[in-house]
Amino acid sequence: MKKPNFTQIFTIAFYLLFFLLLLKNSLGYLDPDLGWHLKAGEEVVKTGQINQINHYNYVLGENNTWVNHEWLSDSILFLIYSNYNYFTLNIIFALLMCIILGIAHNFIVKNFTLDRKSIVTLLPFFTLGLIACQPSLGVRVQELTILFLLLELIVIYKFENESLKNNKKSWKKLIPLPIIIGLWANMHGGFLLGVFILYFYLAIKIAELIIFNLKSKYFFVNKISSFFNFNKKLKARELKMFLYFAVTSSLFTLINPYGLELFDFLSSYKNNAYLKIIGEWLPQYQEPFLYWQILYIGIIIASLLVSFLMYKNKKEINSLWHLVLILFFIVLAIKSRRHFPLLFISSLPFLSSFIYDEIKETIRNIKIGRTVIDVFIKAYLSFVFLFVFLLLATSIKVIKNPFTYYCQKYPCQALEFIKNDPKISSARIFNSYGWGGYLIHQWPEKKIFIDGRLPQIKIKDHSYLEEYLLFFKDEQSIKQKIEEYQIELFLLEKRKTKKTKWLDQKLTGSKETKDKNNQLINYLEANFNKIYEDDIALIYFKRNGL
Repeated sequence: MKKPNFTQIFTIAFYLLFFLLLLKNSLGYLDPDLGWHLKAGEEVVKTGQINQINHYNYVLGENNTWVNHEWLSDSILFLIYSNYNYFTLNIIFALLMCIILGIAHNFIVKNFTLDRKSIVTLLPFFTLGLIACQPSLGVRVQELTILFLLLELIVIYKFENESLKNNKKSWKKLIPLPIIIGLWANMHGGFLLGVFILYFYLAIKIAELIIFNLKSKYFFVNKISSFFNFNKKLKARELKMFLYFAVTSSLFTLINPYGLELFDFLSSYKNNAYLKIIGEWLPQYQEPFLYWQILYIGIIIASLLVSFLMYKNKKEINSLWHLVLILFFIVLAIKSRRHFPLLFISSLPFLSSFIYDEIKETIRNIKIGRTVIDVFIKAYLSFVFLFVFLLLATSIKVIKNPFTYYCQKYPCQALEFIKNDPKISSARIFNSYGWGGYLIHQWPEKKIFIDGRLPQIKIKDHSYLEEYLLFFKDEQSIKQKIEEYQIELFLLEKRKTKKTKWLDQKLTGSKETKDKNNQLINYLEANFNKIYEDDIALIYFKRNGL
């Protein structure tokens, strides 16, 4: 049995740090949606039926049905949480992201850099990408979309490679596709992206074939084609085979408990108000800025530009598909920071191999032996790793019940106050959007105004989320909505005016983030009784109701 070399030890040490970094980030906050995910999973496990009736909101009236695209994921979440605890969930999701990185690492080394030492270029991008992804990672079902997307792209790559070798059985590489897409459709709503990628790939490969056939006939087409070589163009036979599997995979999405109803929510995405309101859906150009994400996006764009400039030095871009794929995810990540992890995982092969190609000779010549300098380097790196490892490990807390631990962000005491007073606990309640999931878990028998499940569903002539925001518009709107829904009790987040970060101030000129609760608070102060206040929450009850 061979002893592990320095590169292997170096890699293992980095992955241990990645795991601790992910675990620490995950335990640093409670996802606002976790409460309803667990309750939805509990309903499936205990009743043996999928989620169909919306038990949690009074706003929808007769239209009280819903489709849970994460029913299978929610069931697994509940089983783990109920049989173990929250800390176990955090470990599993941190390991899941490490597995994703491990799959990407192995794929890149075997197919792009072709050198185990290329880990030297991979690890910095892994580190930067993980730091940038932190707002989207944790105990969050959307991590499954990152995994499924990576697996889908790997399958497509393997099929393409076998096809280019004129392997008549290249179609066998596509067999996992229907399984991936079918499982994805039962675990996260991001499966639609997976279906889109299949036809997007097909369209690009057809376009590549058309450009190749027309480049000798038209000057403009010839000019465009000069930036690419066509070593990876597929024949019509392979394209037909891929189309067959794309259609089959699409049909596999129908193998779910909801059937065609799974796609009903597509029409609701015509209203994209949530893209401008919900924090994780905000674009990169809206404050608060996520500088690590912006930096990573900047590096990718710069690398693409340099690769184009290198054309002058007879270095051509090899794959139109890889270029268009990265550009597609760059656009998605700029439009919505929630999509950044997808850009991160899809861009890794290009970014690592591009950088590695420029420095591979230097890396290949690096040999760490037993000289004094080599021993010093090993000792120094070991000390740094050990120090950071201990720093991260000692800062991690074992949290078994997040709904009683994160009371600095959620209304633990305020909720107990309401539940312990029968006069107000029976009143119709209006709650802050970010607390909906928490309330569903801690007070499932109480119907609330809103939670994070259906922000884009249509109510009247706009989205559910926009209906919620009418409570913060002006006095006339607030009064009208209170009367319309007969709301007697308000449980609101006590938001404080926050100072804008120094760099944000320089870029925007704004020194403070305004509290958008002000209009509603002012109205309630004048027309309702404030019966509770702490550092987290405010409770208002109808006047003369006590």
